[in-house]
Amino acid sequence: MQNHIRTLILLVLTGLSFNLTVAQLTILDETLLTQASYNTFTPVSVTGDQNWTFSSSYGAVCTGYVAGQNYANDNWLISSTMNLTQADNVTLSFRHTRGSASVLNVGVAEGWYKAYATADYTGDVSTTQWVELTGFNQNVSFAWGYINSGFLVIPEAAQSATTRIAFRYQSSNTQSATWEIKNVKVTGQLAPNPNMSVFKITNWNTQWLGCASFGPTDETLQLNNVVTAMQFMNSDIYCLQEVTNSIAYPTIASLVNLLGSDVWDGAIVPSTTDDCDQRQGIIYKKNRVQLVSSTLLNNGNDAQGNSYYYNWSSGRYPALYKVNLITESGIEPLTIVNIHAKAEDGNPTSYTRRLGGSEGLKAILDGSNYNADRLLFIGDFNDFLQGTFSTSCSCTNSPYKNFMDDTANYTGLTQNIFDTYVNRPIIENIMMSNELVGNYVPYSVVQEVPVSSNAIIPNYLGTTSDHIPVSAQFQFQVLSNPQYELTSRALVLYPNPVTNALHFETTALEDQTAVAVYDLTGREMRCEKVTANSINVGALPVGVYLLKVGNRIGRFVKE
Repeated sequence: MQNHIRTLILLVLTGLSFNLTVAQLTILDETLLTQASYNTFTPVSVTGDQNWTFSSSYGAVCTGYVAGQNYANDNWLISSTMNLTQADNVTLSFRHTRGSASVLNVGVAEGWYKAYATADYTGDVSTTQWVELTGFNQNVSFAWGYINSGFLVIPEAAQSATTRIAFRYQSSNTQSATWEIKNVKVTGQLAPNPNMSVFKITNWNTQWLGCASFGPTDETLQLNNVVTAMQFMNSDIYCLQEVTNSIAYPTIASLVNLLGSDVWDGAIVPSTTDDCDQRQGIIYKKNRVQLVSSTLLNNGNDAQGNSYYYNWSSGRYPALYKVNLITESGIEPLTIVNIHAKAEDGNPTSYTRRLGGSEGLKAILDGSNYNADRLLFIGDFNDFLQGTFSTSCSCTNSPYKNFMDDTANYTGLTQNIFDTYVNRPIIENIMMSNELVGNYVPYSVVQEVPVSSNAIIPNYLGTTSDHIPVSAQFQFQVLSNPQYELTSRALVLYPNPVTNALHFETTALEDQTAVAVYDLTGREMRCEKVTANSINVGALPVGVYLLKVGNRIGRFVKE
């Protein structure tokens, strides 16, 4: 398993301080040699009856030659979404081949084999704004000989919370070759975050964490995998469900110790539980978050013919955490309500209990104690925000329709997010009160699919959780220097590592643009004005450096 090592660096540039987090990221790693791996991609045929197919020996295969006849084709193979909002120096690589020998180079000059990326797939390849990935090595020297594609830079224009890559195959009625692709990887580095007023908050059901009787059987492995996922996601607050915190197995303390108690802390209510009790806890960064109080919302009204206690899974009450977020110029209070609603879709009583719990909780949150709070309503809702997961009753409305209909006071951030594995709306939801609307970073909510890849956690569903985390970002103050606002992204640098010429991707340069190189202590190593998107770093000693171009920063390794 890849180690994700975070190094905290204090860099002083132009009078501002930054906390820079450095990590190598494997964002996508699919061999395409198993059906499950191949199924993470979607084949789309624009022209022709042929399309991409799966082979356990060759990966993804596409050909326009069938039964001695060539056919015209335009076929795409499109990946699932990737969240690249916190990555820089992102590259795609894969192994591929063509054949047979008589048609080895057919279509190469015509551009019949291409790789693309997009920030926003519309569901239609013809209306999607694709960015072709350049530098693609197509020099297959002999039939069926696999070669490396090279590292294809995914440019900033194609980076978002929903980035996809795609492979495009073409052929004609007179000529065609077979294209085979396997071992597809997207890698990058964790981007420096110059805006310390942006907070990432993650929602995650960790499936019986701390309970030896249910869920994954290897408790130590599960705990370590949860830590690995947390380090990879690099959030400021994790809201967890299905956590046991008994005296014999203090799960929250174990997570904090593994993450590093000098940086992290956590809480859960009640503070200790019986074996295999499912509770809702939080883990947070101490230099970013202060815990003010924690309590159970256990005093709600009866609803739908049931007691409030019974509606919340016989006492699995919502946990309320009041925290202070530490921004650059002060404290911003936030109230988090973390729930784990009644489960089961095959029992009509369960739907009624979710509905009753929702009604009782909303009465509490609408009351004078909380109706003016910046409120985040988060957790395992065990149902959709639009419609219902339940198949056992004639109901069609979400049990949280009371929140969703109150658009003046609540917004369901996850209502349009689909579960990657089962292609339905997610049940791990995030809602916010109207007081938070101005703080939510638009389009930042995302299902954290990369943590479930074998590159990060092998056999994630079997060893870690049957739920995929969901995250959203919130900005609580605009920096006084507008050049370092959230819209500023890290530079894309390549090649990286570099020996001599380092290229950077940015907007059009001025006639002369100042480019500066710093070491990790903030010492300026060189500064010059350039007229092209490159700088020669051959004279630098071997090491890790930061390149600053205008108001943007990127990290590179000098070999």
